[in-house]
Amino acid sequence: MKRVWFWILLLFTHSMFGQSLSMNIMAPERIYSGTDFIVNVNINKGNVDGFGRLLIKIPSGFTPFEKVSQNGKFEFDGEQIKIVWLNLPSEKGFTVSFGVKAAPNMEGYQVFRGEMSIGTENGSYRAEARPHIVTVEKTDNIATGDEVKIEYSYIKEKGVTAIRQKPYLDDNNIAVVNILVSKGQLSGFGKIEETIPPGYIAEAKVSNSAIFVFNKSNRKVKYLWMNMPAVNQFVVSYILKPEEGRLENIPFIITGEFMYAEGSTSKTKEIIERNIELEKLLSE
Repeated sequence: MKRVWFWILLLFTHSMFGQSLSMNIMAPERIYSGTDFIVNVNINKGNVDGFGRLLIKIPSGFTPFEKVSQNGKFEFDGEQIKIVWLNLPSEKGFTVSFGVKAAPNMEGYQVFRGEMSIGTENGSYRAEARPHIVTVEKTDNIATGDEVKIEYSYIKEKGVTAIRQKPYLDDNNIAVVNILVSKGQLSGFGKIEETIPPGYIAEAKVSNSAIFVFNKSNRKVKYLWMNMPAVNQFVVSYILKPEEGRLENIPFIITGEFMYAEGSTSKTKEIIERNIELEKLLSE
């Protein structure tokens, strides 16, 4: 009986510690391309101590640099920041911060995501931050030819990418969403998954041999390839039709990811939104 109570107490303690771990990302909601800003990550760990790892996914087009890591080891691998502590700070709550520089010609909604993991003698604990959306603004409505070359040169350096042209209204006032996939020599499995704003229904316009699926309940648009097109670059498109009476005061935000297989490894790239005409990119 004592052994039973021991395990009940251990599980209860584990639950309390797990609930005490939380984090949030604090950053400006609106910035201009080419500028710097500070991101603060607040971590509340309660009485938990031990090994710690913080991961912050950095959207393409942003370059981070270290500011305050609270004695943790700061690394950036091109896609995410990793801060590792062999022993976490003794405080129940602490803040780390880093600077971020936005690339020239960036525009649109960019999403920062993060998670915190702690390993102790009693088990492991994990918390995710609520995604933080930063709107990047430009003064021009559309990129010039020279700006497109600069932007596309930057994009090509990033390897496999997926770019969403800023959605626009066609002649029938229907929102059009175009996505350019640059896959290089990849030929196997691929998937695009996007979350659309509430109050819209998505319909395929250009699928480029993919299976198109729209799930209205969770607002997911999906393109699925068992074998991707042979060309190095291709475009998929869909349209968004509004449902009457449901669009008042709803922000028009689309987020998405491109998932693909590289050898035996599955990889994911965030779909980045740019105010560029895809026809100009394809002509380069």
